[in-house]
Amino acid sequence: MARKILIVAMLFALAGLMAFDEVPPREYTPVLLSREDLSRSVFNQAPQEYTSPGKIYVYNSLILIVDKYKGVHVINNSVPATPVKMGFIHIPGCMDVAVKEGVLFADNAIDLVSVDIRTYPEITILDRVLNTFPEPTPPGMSYIPSEYSRWNRPRNTIIVGWENINN
Repeated sequence: MARKILIVAMLFALAGLMAFDEVPPREYTPVLLSREDLSRSVFNQAPQEYTSPGKIYVYNSLILIVDKYKGVHVINNSVPATPVKMGFIHIPGCMDVAVKEGVLFADNAIDLVSVDIRTYPEITILDRVLNTFPEPTPPGMSYIPSEYSRWNRPRNTIIVGWENINN
């Protein structure tokens, strides 16, 4: 009896594999950074154009706008009628931020970084907690396709974002 159940289970598994024989074309390709490059990837820049704005965070007179996978736009809102772009904090893999007592906490792909912004535009990286988050998945997916798994890409690389290959 157990042998019949095993054979039936194997047939179902084989049928399942055959059903997935044709893999739909992927719309996104990963953006990769080496672990070494990721560890020194957070720095301040001149104001940038928005490419994929996401979450907004207000801290004192600053407005912080996450640009998905790229970093954080810093806007001076001390005069709300005329907000002024001050700069851009380059943080690859960034999707979310929080601020407490002048310290910006952000996801730098898989790491959590804390950045002192009390004297912005000067910034100081205070800490980095390695491997805090899972790697970002492609938009609309909850997993990383197998062709982009750690075993199928260059050694010591980390996914910091996804680019649409149809654009």
